[in-house]
Amino acid sequence: MTSRSGPSFELYQRARRFEVIFILCEAHFLELAQVLTYDSVLRLGSGIITPSYAFSTAAELHRIGEYHDRIPGLDWPSCPDPKDWYLLDLLLAAEADGIVSKDKHLLRMSALGVPVMTPGDLKHQGLI
Repeated sequence: MTSRSGPSFELYQRARRFEVIFILCEAHFLELAQVLTYDSVLRLGSGIITPSYAFSTAAELHRIGEYHDRIPGLDWPSCPDPKDWYLLDLLLAAEADGIVSKDKHLLRMSALGVPVMTPGDLKHQGLI
């Protein structure tokens, strides 16, 4: 989320109002800690992503989300990026409705029947 408007921010606001539930696990926060070291990420959003903003958002996500501390570690050969496999594991473990992501590897999984959508897709379909 690099803007305080648009589908990603709208989805976040709905989660804050408990209109949607974010399903999270430790791997989300490990990935967040890693990507927040990338200069390219820190330059996104006209200065919105500051260390304090990232920390407070992560803390809020942990508070409002449904947190799973144990998920299975399955192999997903149809998904070429093993770093994304935890999201597919979490989808099954939590019996979630789908994955919301802009990741190109995950989005390709929708061709195999895996429910993966972008925030924009959710908005276009009237789900947010």
